[in-house]
Amino acid sequence: MRIEFEAGGQKVHVVAVNAISALEQQQKLVDRCAFPLFQDTEADAVWELHNGKKDDFYVYDRNGKLADFLSISGDRSVNLGTNEGYNNLKSAIQAVLTQP
Repeated sequence: MRIEFEAGGQKVHVVAVNAISALEQQQKLVDRCAFPLFQDTEADAVWELHNGKKDDFYVYDRNGKLADFLSISGDRSVNLGTNEGYNNLKSAIQAVLTQP
């Protein structure tokens, strides 16, 4: 998706935060991703701060303000393996990119 946006002349930054409980799985994700992966720690507890769950998506605007939150347990599908989930996330990002 990031590549699609870049092909259209739009810069999108994608990062992932790996759960503390998923440390053993981190290398598998690193091997599959082309974006930065940060490891959450007990000291940072980023997932706790955001009440995050696996496969939640947070979309921030250019100023670093949270613009949209797509929860795995929400009304909008975020399963990127489906057209619906993929398009839901893409639409959320596009909405931010079209803001002045």
